[in-house]
Amino acid sequence: MLDKIFHLQLFAEDSAAEEAGVTAPDAGERQDFESLIRGPYKADFEARVQKILEGRLRGLKRENQTLRDAVDERQRTAKAAFAALERGADEVRAVYPAFDWQREVEGGEFARLIAAGVSPRTAYEVVHREEILRAAMAYAAHQTAQHTARSAAAGARRAAENGRRSAAVSRSDPRHLTSGELADIRRRVMDGEKIRF
Repeated sequence: MLDKIFHLQLFAEDSAAEEAGVTAPDAGERQDFESLIRGPYKADFEARVQKILEGRLRGLKRENQTLRDAVDERQRTAKAAFAALERGADEVRAVYPAFDWQREVEGGEFARLIAAGVSPRTAYEVVHREEILRAAMAYAAHQTAQHTARSAAAGARRAAENGRRSAAVSRSDPRHLTSGELADIRRRVMDGEKIRF
């Protein structure tokens, strides 16, 4: 029963195709694609391929021009940034005497920051932040040590000024001082005390 239904459907489709003027090609009438594009449709095929290639070529030319424009703009920006760097190098060197912009540019990160529009001083500080921090800490420690030493010396002088120790020598002729008194005077002078005879 199913076979009969299937055959009836095929017959109906063939009849509809014949009425529309479409007939299925015989095996002898079939031509493969290659023979069609080399034969009767050669000019049409070549025209279509040429149109596709021209469209793609136009698109590539636009993309290439866009890329060239972007590269040119980046180069102009970089040149302007490095010209400003050359002019501002003295300003950076006033704060950081070891600054050498040619050497910094070779490092890469500094050059990228300058090309991105970062100021030379900021770029230098970003690249050398750890060194700058270590130097600042060493400077602060040195300043603290000096301040502490000065405070201790001032405290010792104040004790003498307050009467704990006499600033004046009791003998008017230094030739008659004992070696202990001379050693004491030398130590007091080294501490910054003024001695009068």
